[in-house]
Amino acid sequence: MYGTKAGNLDFVNGVDSFVQTAKAHKNLQDDGYVYCPCIDCKNQKQFGNVEQIRFHLLFRGFMPNYQVWNKHGEVGETMHSVHEDRHETVEETTNPEIVEETGHESVNETMQETLVADDVVDALDQMIRDAEPDFLDKKNLKKLEQMRIDARTPLYPSCSVSKLEANLMLLEMKSSNGLSDKGFDDLLSLLQKLLPSPNGLPENTYQAKQMICPMGLEVQKIHACPKDCILYHGKYEDLDACPVCSASRYKCPESALSMKGDRNKRPPAKVVWYFPIIPRLKRLFANAKTAKLMRWHAEDRLVDGNLRHPADGSQWRAINYKYKNRFAKEIRNIRFGLSTDGMCPFNMVSSKHSTWPVTLCIYNLPPWLCMKRTYIMMPLLIQGPKQPGNDIDVYLEPLVDDLMKLWNDGVRVWDEYKREHFTLKAILFVTITDLPGLGSLAGQVTKGYKGCVVCLDDTDARWLKNSNKMVYMGHRRFLPKAHPYRRNKKSFDGTRDERLPPKFLDGKEIYKKVSKLRVVLGKGKGSVPAPADSLWKKIPCSGDSLIGRT
Repeated sequence: MYGTKAGNLDFVNGVDSFVQTAKAHKNLQDDGYVYCPCIDCKNQKQFGNVEQIRFHLLFRGFMPNYQVWNKHGEVGETMHSVHEDRHETVEETTNPEIVEETGHESVNETMQETLVADDVVDALDQMIRDAEPDFLDKKNLKKLEQMRIDARTPLYPSCSVSKLEANLMLLEMKSSNGLSDKGFDDLLSLLQKLLPSPNGLPENTYQAKQMICPMGLEVQKIHACPKDCILYHGKYEDLDACPVCSASRYKCPESALSMKGDRNKRPPAKVVWYFPIIPRLKRLFANAKTAKLMRWHAEDRLVDGNLRHPADGSQWRAINYKYKNRFAKEIRNIRFGLSTDGMCPFNMVSSKHSTWPVTLCIYNLPPWLCMKRTYIMMPLLIQGPKQPGNDIDVYLEPLVDDLMKLWNDGVRVWDEYKREHFTLKAILFVTITDLPGLGSLAGQVTKGYKGCVVCLDDTDARWLKNSNKMVYMGHRRFLPKAHPYRRNKKSFDGTRDERLPPKFLDGKEIYKKVSKLRVVLGKGKGSVPAPADSLWKKIPCSGDSLIGRT
């Protein structure tokens, strides 16, 4: 088990024997997960794929003193203190008494420098280990192992900075300063001349990005109907024309259909970019520091009756009360805030181009972090040049699918802070939009004679002919009955206003009103719009599984 390499046939056969034993033990376990006894995981991290454990053992070897496989089916003595941390060992060897006896005063300084260098290597190793559960195939795992090698290889002989660390610093500088790819290529060429030869600096931007490509998260390029009827996703994935309006999937239908090969290589008529949220949530909990922050709202929040965080509000408490066992029992379950609006990405003020990013913020985090760019996810980027409008629901389909999965079944996630697996669930807690965005996202009428989102059917509106605009009146209805403004004719429209305020409708009552609509989204021939007198242009998300209150 020890002192051998992956190329040794006896060692490989021994690892195969261990993996077979681990598989048999896995079948007897309730959760189906197996501890990894490699030199890095040290029987503290579990994996559902036993082949990943085989890969770890072949390239890293077994942890010290694991002679009795008590985590993998064997019965024997319990291991004693085999999880010693390397830094603690180094600190013990740098005891002042030992240094004084040996007479090597420079040992302490040397060891301190070693500790600093080891901290950097350990941080890079931890980053690579955090990403491992998302890459279960051998091809990606080999890339991660190459990253581990780069993290321990000096940039050039006697350099204190590794190849991977130097690459990450350069890419961070490129991103923070908005450096173009061409400018970054020129910088790398200059550094190549300045550094000693040979060195491990990448030659161009492509090589720099390839060095860290295993750390990247998945991006899905989903084709869409040019008239916003459907996404070529799920049951429509293999179609070449829209089943609603018969529009072609591609820009040049005749030439596109004649092309051979993958249909994703043909030029699509319209595209939406989807960045899956589940892998990103797993990555958050794979970091111990971030995983601890995801518990802040329940463990570290000051509860004194003041409103400082959404967790102090009545809506948060209502969800906790209604879903006490299903959702609120696990404090790591996530409450999302969704926001979207149109923008022009080309820095042209007068342009009519409208691209719609959809963002999610996480309200489990402290208030000074939940709105920071680092913790805001952008799961969707809806391509322009025209806004999706009422048909935005078509583009939200992959996001809603993931949210439904997170609510109904949950996802098994590794919590690095607690060192355990748990089932993560999520709820769409609130949506944040301006008034036109509300009209698109919720499908509610936000203009015209019934454009007030509070008054609804009781909206008091008047069209000003000379100004060509709509104004909304009747605000005295919301004052107390004895208020003098209700009887004041001169200051208003010459009448008294004794009316009661409009009745407030909650989500269930609104859904009951719109559930009879038969709307087919899109702008093509087969689409079916909502009736002209309806206050809602589409059916919102059914039930209360995703939406707290919009």
